[in-house]
Amino acid sequence: MEIVWSGHSCFTLRGKATTLVVDPCPPAASCITRWGRPQTVLVSHGHEGHSYTEELPGEPHVFCGPGEYEVGGAFITGLGTFHDAEQGAVRGRNTVFVIELEGLRLCHLGDLGHSLSAPALREVGNVDILFVPVGNITTLRVAEALSIVRSLQPRYVLPMHYRTETTRPDLEPVETFLTAMTVQAPEPRPKLSVTTTSLPPATQVVILACDGRAG
Repeated sequence: MEIVWSGHSCFTLRGKATTLVVDPCPPAASCITRWGRPQTVLVSHGHEGHSYTEELPGEPHVFCGPGEYEVGGAFITGLGTFHDAEQGAVRGRNTVFVIELEGLRLCHLGDLGHSLSAPALREVGNVDILFVPVGNITTLRVAEALSIVRSLQPRYVLPMHYRTETTRPDLEPVETFLTAMTVQAPEPRPKLSVTTTSLPPATQVVILACDGRAG
């Protein structure tokens, strides 16, 4: 599987038989140079920065809420959560997506705005790759993000929803999360290529350069 980042919380997952895009963001917040032709699009919530489907080519399946879905060999579970710590009263609902593809289990937290309860953590289950918002504003606080990482113990952690040149300036930079994780900033990768046999033995943080472009 190949994973590339297009800015904010948007990732493209390319398997051998299918391609998924999660939380597509508009041009102002992205560095999109190519979408390919995804068969599936996952939208964690309806805010524009996570639901920009207008420029996606073809007619992909779009899933945007809790439920169980199967497309192209990908098994997807949407778990209902909230965009804030007030049961959605401030920013509404959010969907956490758990994706099983090519023997790997991935979890994209979307704009999760609260800690996950023990039952919710059990629903997520054992995770190989975790996409976690770390900007400390309108989503998890950095301490909450760190707690979820420690609870799930994924093999790879991919931070998202942090300050870049194309996102809101009040978000924390990714270095704030890296400091909390007590890891040095890794060199950005153009993509993450991973299989069931290439997973690291312990949790590793990966920073992706936007849409496959390093530097």
